[in-house]
Amino acid sequence: MNASPLMQLDAAPFAADFDKRPFKIRHELENHPLFTLPRLVELARSLDSPVLYFRGDHSINQVDEAPGKKRTFVDRGLERPELSVEETIAQIESCNAWMQLRDVARDPEYRALLGQLIEEFRARSEPVAPGLSAPRADIFISSPGATTPFHLDEEHNFLLQIRGTKKMSIADGARSEVLDRASLRSFFLGNGELARYSEHLEKHSEHVDLSPGDGVHIPSCHPHWVQNGPNVSISFGIVWFSDVTARRRHLYRVNEWLIRAGFNPSAPGERPLSDALKSLPVTVKRKLLRSVRR
Repeated sequence: MNASPLMQLDAAPFAADFDKRPFKIRHELENHPLFTLPRLVELARSLDSPVLYFRGDHSINQVDEAPGKKRTFVDRGLERPELSVEETIAQIESCNAWMQLRDVARDPEYRALLGQLIEEFRARSEPVAPGLSAPRADIFISSPGATTPFHLDEEHNFLLQIRGTKKMSIADGARSEVLDRASLRSFFLGNGELARYSEHLEKHSEHVDLSPGDGVHIPSCHPHWVQNGPNVSISFGIVWFSDVTARRRHLYRVNEWLIRAGFNPSAPGERPLSDALKSLPVTVKRKLLRSVRR
């Protein structure tokens, strides 16, 4: 007997807006036992990789012009609470922090949950972004009022709100006013996920309010920042790659080779025919690999 669906996905916005603009969904995880604080403390103890956590009162913009400094949360050296990971979770209501537990599907229970959710949305995502690969699940735990600075993710993304509320501002990463050519090139060269923020970007942004049972799709490379509500927040993030993200990364990699060879290639998206020729090898490779696996 199949498990009851955990996500409510409207076919129309999925087909029209997936990986183009944010849209909200609904889910049934708000009372799931895997997202209680005691279970999350247990999970944090079992993870064998560093947990990302920082104070919740840092400014939205974390990008400066310091030469040679990567634009990552870690390299930025943001202050964190003087507590262990487990203590931070246990005291999250008062310790003014936000935390990301990465790749929680290494735990069998969370892996099973991620697998069920993927199977629920795969049929809708594959027609627009085929080749789902390297899925990952993260859990975000935030103190009341905590702010997560402006940053972007390469992957496709669903964020499901489990407990508490938050406001998200998701900028249109396809606009040069939000991410210019140099910023995207820097990102794909591995120089970090933090993006430059200023208030004028709000006119190019979607503003999304999340409550328990709400979720939102964040398109690939759409920078966003988060303002937590007046209570503790817990969110479940699902990210994955596809032929679309692999093609984009490959285009930036090929362009970098051409630039180093003295050429001035067109930016991805400027010349569709050129993009198609440059990306043909990775497109064929991914299709062949899928055929072999099947």
